Amino acid sequence: MARIATPLTDRRIRQTHPTAKPLKLADGGGMYLLLNPDGSRYWRLDYRFGGKRKTLALGVYPEVTLGEARRRRCAARALLAEGRDPAAERKAGKAGKPLPDGSEQAYALALLGEGVWDWNLRSGRVRHNPQWARLMGLDVQQTEHTWQEAIACLQEQDRAGVMSAIRACLDGNAVFDREHRIRHADGTSIWLHNRGEVVERDAEGNPLRMVGSLREVTELRREALAMRQRNLLLQIIAAVNEMLVAERPEHELMARICQELVRDDLFRMAWVGLVNEDGVTVDSVAEAGFENTYLSKVEIRCDDSPQGQGPTGTAIRLGITAINDDTETNQQFAPWRERALLHGYRSSAATPLRAYGRIIGALTVYSEEPHAFGPEKVILLEKLAADLGVVMGHRAALAALRESEERFRLLLDASPEAIFGVDSQGICTFVNPACLDMLGYTQAEVLGKSIHALIHHSYPDGRPYPKEQCHIRSSTLEGKPTHVDSEVHWRKDGTSFPVEYWSHPMYHNGQLVGAVVNFIDISERKRMEQALRESEERYRLISSVSTDLLYSCMQTADGDLIIDWATTSADQVFGYSLDEIMAKGCWRHLVHPDDFAEFDRNIAYLAPGQRSECELRILAKDGAVHYIRAYTLAMEAADDQAGNRLYGACQDITERRQAEARIEFLAHHDVLTGLPNRVLLRDRFEQALARAQRSQKLVAMLFLDLDNFKRVNDTLGHVAGDQLLLEAVKRLTHSTRDSDTISRQGGDEFILLLNEIPDMETVERVAADILRLLAEPVEINGHAMNASCSIGIAMYPQDGSDFDSLLQKADTAMYNAKDAGRNTYRFFDDRMNRQAREHLMLQNRLHQALYRAELQLHYQPQLDADSGKVTGVEALLRWNNPELGDISPARFIPVAEDSGLIVPIGAWVIEQSCRQAQTWRQAGLPDIIMSVNLSALQFRRAGLIETVAGALARSGLPPHLLELELTESILLQDVENTLDTVRQLKALGIRLAIDDFGTGYSSLSYLKRFAVDRLKIDQSFVRDIHTDPDDAAIVSAIIQLARSLRLGIIAEGVETAEQLAFLREAGCSEVQGYLFSRPLAPAAMDAFLRMP
Repeated sequence: MARIATPLTDRRIRQTHPTAKPLKLADGGGMYLLLNPDGSRYWRLDYRFGGKRKTLALGVYPEVTLGEARRRRCAARALLAEGRDPAAERKAGKAGKPLPDGSEQAYALALLGEGVWDWNLRSGRVRHNPQWARLMGLDVQQTEHTWQEAIACLQEQDRAGVMSAIRACLDGNAVFDREHRIRHADGTSIWLHNRGEVVERDAEGNPLRMVGSLREVTELRREALAMRQRNLLLQIIAAVNEMLVAERPEHELMARICQELVRDDLFRMAWVGLVNEDGVTVDSVAEAGFENTYLSKVEIRCDDSPQGQGPTGTAIRLGITAINDDTETNQQFAPWRERALLHGYRSSAATPLRAYGRIIGALTVYSEEPHAFGPEKVILLEKLAADLGVVMGHRAALAALRESEERFRLLLDASPEAIFGVDSQGICTFVNPACLDMLGYTQAEVLGKSIHALIHHSYPDGRPYPKEQCHIRSSTLEGKPTHVDSEVHWRKDGTSFPVEYWSHPMYHNGQLVGAVVNFIDISERKRMEQALRESEERYRLISSVSTDLLYSCMQTADGDLIIDWATTSADQVFGYSLDEIMAKGCWRHLVHPDDFAEFDRNIAYLAPGQRSECELRILAKDGAVHYIRAYTLAMEAADDQAGNRLYGACQDITERRQAEARIEFLAHHDVLTGLPNRVLLRDRFEQALARAQRSQKLVAMLFLDLDNFKRVNDTLGHVAGDQLLLEAVKRLTHSTRDSDTISRQGGDEFILLLNEIPDMETVERVAADILRLLAEPVEINGHAMNASCSIGIAMYPQDGSDFDSLLQKADTAMYNAKDAGRNTYRFFDDRMNRQAREHLMLQNRLHQALYRAELQLHYQPQLDADSGKVTGVEALLRWNNPELGDISPARFIPVAEDSGLIVPIGAWVIEQSCRQAQTWRQAGLPDIIMSVNLSALQFRRAGLIETVAGALARSGLPPHLLELELTESILLQDVENTLDTVRQLKALGIRLAIDDFGTGYSSLSYLKRFAVDRLKIDQSFVRDIHTDPDDAAIVSAIIQLARSLRLGIIAEGVETAEQLAFLREAGCSEVQGYLFSRPLAPAAMDAFLRMP
């Protein structure tokens, strides 16, 4: 075997051994396969060891058998694992472990980047060089690892196959030689080619030691896969072209393409998606591959939404091939990442499908490897998609042409009009069945014949019709469309019939080649025209003798009706002559303004074919109002007229309506006075009741009886009695509102129905006014008469909610008034009288209390539910009258609200509360919130903003320490003005709270619109919170609502430890109630605040 003593340069080697094939090494050396003069081959190796460049000639191939070469190679690998230089040791003849034969080959493998391993089956440990550990993803600083550590590096899918091959090698059946994958700790995987064999066995043949080498082949496999995929794609394109030529159905073609793309593991999945009619969503029409159910659980779009940012949507939207190189890192693939990785789709590509001159969808494929789509593969996919798009477009065009021709044939055959075609000489080229039926010919008798000679040769009287005068020639010779509204055609049996026909020139490649003619039989129309002329004559004769107004008018775009014809009876209905009607022109000018809506609905805007019947008031020429009943029919106007035509008849029903109105009035009114009777009063009561229920106000029924009527009637007669009644009605009218009702029940009895009464004082004022007016003398026939009365009053809802019940109680109260001496009024019972008197008394004294310093404020503390720290106080109004003592707020607050005194009292409360809060601050006490209740009347009155701002300015209290408590009903009334007031209050910097939350309208929308700061849970919910599950659920819901909206929450009326514990557990932040303190006077509250 030839040796090389000194290192050779690449150039010298190539000069000496022209067949040398260098393999460059990572350390700058090289390895060459050389030929000896005798034809044998050997390896020549340049390498570095210990910082020096060295040369080593490796064994000549023919000198050893195949088995010996394997033994030497495996032994050399074991030596290399110890990091020893084989060339140096061989030259020096170093003692110790002998240098195995073939170690040069093993060392060459190490320099070529191979890992060398030595597995001791008895100890289960693997000795190796650093390259083996690096390739296996293990610690390169260690020279040994356990066999289990090595096996754990194998990718799960390859582990069974590797173990099976190793077992076969250990059994002596084969050399271990396998390619498999290793997964590193960072998640990446590489392909390795692993070879090994058993080099030592015991006497019984059991394996003791196995050595081998491995090298990375990832790139080689990738290149091989890429080559295989290119070949497969080319095969698919060829197969697709064959299918295109065979004109297979589109769905079958697309399904076959998908199947071919996933054959032999070319791609993991492939599908064709087409854009839906909405132009946004993309649906699969064909798919194939591993786990192709993937598409059933994902949404793919082609718009700018996140679901349109993937390869498929991008390809369709932008018209380019879109590639997802790595599913794990591509952020635009985020909507599908989890599901795609679950199916093993590591990368994907989509290329647009173009057909019909636009993008209709995309072809999308998925690979199990990242970065799987190089330029060459993309070009082949684009070629495949382009071929598919061309065929789809071509097939669609052919299908559209065939469909168009079939549609034309069907339309031609189905048309009820006669249609035929002629060339430039008038020879028939096609004809439809309707034309043959009208003429009585067969198709063979017409095609190729002169149409003029067959059907157009004579006039109706038999005179010849010159061919040169035929209007069809204008189309066939001059290219002009022609329309003839009346002409004669002849049938095969020699009979003629009138027709209307149209001819249109026909062109081919820009050349005039003939005409298409269609005609209709107008025999029936001619008969109808004659019948219409006869009918119009009969109608003219009838209308000339009718007393009803008959007319015809045109309907304009703006709803006006221009009368263009009317019968001579117009003067009887409208008071205008026919000439004046025609001159006035517009129908609307005759209609009463209050009936314009009825006129528009039933006449002015009728659609063609609609009929209507209505009653209207007409303003006659003399100014009188006439009632008419109008019957109207709308028809389409002639083609040359805009709008619609109306035909109508009008009857004068004025006398009938007057009679009906009189009967209706007498059925519901008193004949003498014209006042409503009991029937109408009952109806008015039902209306008043409904309004009162909506407005939550009162209804008063006053039963009135004249005290002296019988004496006047008996003394002066019925005429004088009637005069007294009429005068009483006049005075009662002055005492009531237009919305109230005065009814005469008969004789001298009247009932007054007062609607929407705010309070009982109002009823008392009306009753007193009636007594005063009727007490004034009445002069009758020279006699001064006194018309006093007695009044009984019943109230809704206190005394009942139905008409008969209130009427009975008012009647009873009226008799009580008579018993009391007459000329007075009484409510239904004494208790109500006492209440009314007490109400008036409290009102008078409350008015004085504000100026006599009888009012004072007490304060109830509000505490943090967890720490017990005082966070605020609520100002509560108290009244101590020198004569009546302490008066409950439940008694005097309603009186203050009804009388309007709540406004000045409320202003006083705000002023005093701000002063007291600032006094505590100046005394060194911590800042706390001062809560003040605000009434609805005070909130609505002008000047509220100035009142609050003035109180803050005069007291010096920081605005954020003042909180106004509003009820839900305040916020939900007159929302826009309320919102403006709230904004102005918030602009001052104060806080707003919703008092008694949940007890009112419970509408949550205002919480968003109105910038409230805190919700207050009403004590009615807190009272039974630990015994009533409903109250507990409501409180918990309110607390959660407040926390969700980031609002403060406080519960009032906390009186027991159990209630407090529940509120704490539910998350309520603040509490208030007798458990902590009753409302305290300012001095006592001062002491409370100073408590530790």
